[in-house]
Parts: sequence; structure tokens; C-alpha cells
Amino acid sequence: MSKRSTPIFLSAMISAFFACATMAQTEAPSFKWYKGNTHTHTINTDGDSSPVDVVKFYREQGYNFLILSDHDSITPTDGLNALFGTVEGHATDRIAMPFHPFLLIPGEEVTDAFIPEVAGQDPKLRDLGRKEIHLIGVNVTSVVSRQKGSSVVDTLQRDVDAIRRVGGVPIINHPNFVWSLTGADLMAVKNAPLLEIWNGHMQTNNLGGGDTPSAEGMWDQVLSAEITMYGVAADDAHFFKTPVLGTSMSVPGRAYIMVRSQRFTAGALTAAMERGDFYASTGVELADIVASNNSLTVKIDPLQMSRYRVIFIGREGRVLKEVAVVPSLPPDATRITTPRQADPVTYEFKGDEGYVRVKVIDSNGYMAWTQPVRVSKP
Repeated sequence: MSKRSTPIFLSAMISAFFACATMAQTEAPSFKWYKGNTHTHTINTDGDSSPVDVVKFYREQGYNFLILSDHDSITPTDGLNALFGTVEGHATDRIAMPFHPFLLIPGEEVTDAFIPEVAGQDPKLRDLGRKEIHLIGVNVTSVVSRQKGSSVVDTLQRDVDAIRRVGGVPIINHPNFVWSLTGADLMAVKNAPLLEIWNGHMQTNNLGGGDTPSAEGMWDQVLSAEITMYGVAADDAHFFKTPVLGTSMSVPGRAYIMVRSQRFTAGALTAAMERGDFYASTGVELADIVASNNSLTVKIDPLQMSRYRVIFIGREGRVLKEVAVVPSLPPDATRITTPRQADPVTYEFKGDEGYVRVKVIDSNGYMAWTQPVRVSKP
């Protein structure tokens, strides 16, 4: 496994609204990072490659887990795990020999929509009144049918509840796809802790536009209302073989999450996602995230020639602090290829932030987002 994909031990991490700093510091040596993608498609729906080819791509790129989230169906994972998986009980965490943990987690993209009843409207068409409502069911035990509803929020809630009934954890997908969801919609949904704040599909309008905020901005709206929701980045990959323009998206390897877990099982990884024990990324990797009652610190695992901006963000998306990070060579370095080092960056809580999260942007446009930490007034 390459340096960029090797799990890193934490000294401590308190993820979104997670208040057990002392316990995290004590248990940290037994936790590891696992890289995964929660949203991708195969020829079973609208992808261009077989499940085998899709799995091979992600495994060969150093990912540790993958969810094949075909539309309104579950692509079977037992055979794929038999071919490609290395899970607990099948091997030890080897030292002398290479060991690459990898598994498939069952998933489905529930592809729903709210269509207002308008005279003469064809419900099969994506006209201006149609609101696309898509969710990933993580680790579902059976297929979830589109639930439909009397409004956008009612449809969202019905789908969330249906995913929960079959043991899954819901992720609300690409809120700006066809400009379908708003921050108010997201705030009204219950029992839905995960939101895609970055999606690699070509039409998901991650950055917003006009009077519509970015997906990340909607996330801040939800967090500012004191509602717990964690940010996910995902490929939504469709094109593995089809030639596409260099600027086109929906290709693999664009966005992922790094999940921190003691155990490498589908259940443990899913539980870590639900409690917010992960960060989201499009290419920036973090060596450590440390939270205490008084501060939040991040340390970057730098790419060879990149430089970084570390931005601490609070209530309503307010920038609390921004720091430039220029990784340096060790004093004894003699080659330009020697790995660079980045100093940790800390923000001291003042008490009025509501929450604090971190966004890291590298000089080539890659990004990472930590989960928010709730800050209480002294």
C-alpha cells in the first residue's frame, strides 16, 4: 500500500459533536483510517463497466472499501468479496507481508422524486416542477422502493425511514442536482445524519449558483440550526471505459472519505460513518485531527510540492481563521523527493462559534473537510 493510502494512527479525534476527548486519546492506538467511496455505478444501471472492473479499479487505487450504489437495486457483494475482499477473520494485520484490507459494503441509490400535480404534466419528464431526491442506503439488507410523498420533505423522510427499516444508514445525495433541495428541506428531515457536500457527477452544482448556496453552504445552514449532519464527498462515478473530455466528471477517483475505526467490518465502518468519525476529501489527506475542550488542531499529510490553506469555519459559514501552510523538507534532506513535513495548525475556541469545522485547500485545488465540533459558551 502506498504512503498516501496507508492508514494513519491518531493521537486523538473528536468528530462532529463528539465529546469524548480523553477516551479518544486513550484508545487512539487501536484506531486506523480506511479510505472508501460511498457512491458509484456499474452496468447494472447507468455505468459503463462491470462490477468486477469497477471493484478492481478502486482496489488497485488503494481504496479499502467501496459501495456499489446502483439505482433502485442492490448489486450483490458476496461474490465480489470472495474475489477481492480481505476482511476480519480471513487474515491478520500482517507485518512481514503486504496486507491490504478491502471489502464491499452493500448499497443502493434510492432514486426518488417529488412531482407536483400540474395539469398536463408528464411525470416521466424532468420538467421545471420535478425535484430529484436521491439517497444512498449504506449497508442495506434488502432493496428499498421509491416511497414517494406529498412534498419534498415528506418524500425525503419516507425514503430515510425506508432505508432505516432495512438496517441501512441514509446519505442524502447532491442537494443541488437539478436544484432540487434547499437548506430548509434538509433541516426538516429527521434521522438523516449524512449529506453529500461534494459529488463528482457532472451536473450536481456543488458550488451553487445565482441565489442558491453551495452544498457546503447548505451544510452550514443545517449546522447553524444545531442539527447534526456530517459531510460526505463521493465520486458518483459512471465512466470507467467510455472516453470523456478532460474536463468531464462522473469519472472515478475524484472524491472519497477517510473513516476512522477500530475494526474493519461493514458494520464497524457504517457505524463510524453514522457517528461522524471520518473526514471527506477530493485529494487532501490529513495526518491527524485533535480536538479538546479548548481547541481544534489539524495536521496535513502533504503531497510532494503542494501548499495549503487551512480554514476554520463556524456558525453560518463564518471564517474564523485562515492559515497558510508551506510544507518543508527535513533539515537533513539532500533530495527534492524527500517527503515534506507540515506543522499542525490550531484554532483556540472563543465560545461563540457554535461549531468549528476545518476546510483544507491545496494549491492544485484538492480539498478536505473535517466534521464539525460543537463549541459551548464558557
